[in-house]
Amino acid sequence: MRKVLKNGYGVLAIVALSMAVVLAIVFLVALIVGGGAGTTLSEFGGTLAEWSIYIAALAMVPGLIYVYVTREHSLTSRKKEPAVES
Repeated sequence: MRKVLKNGYGVLAIVALSMAVVLAIVFLVALIVGGGAGTTLSEFGGTLAEWSIYIAALAMVPGLIYVYVTREHSLTSRKKEPAVES
């Protein structure tokens, strides 16, 4: 279950990040093109931004479940036991 949660979070986070990169490119092209075409691209960028936010929020679900299942996160203050060498 932990692996599924971790992979699910990873995939959704990568998709959201990729959409953000595409969004930045769309807005940059819209700024360069300008006029009616730029407006159309900006409107498409707004729609893309909404979807990116939804996917990023959805990515938080498996991430939070993973934190509760494993009972540790990146800010855990417990010391980890050193690995035993064999």
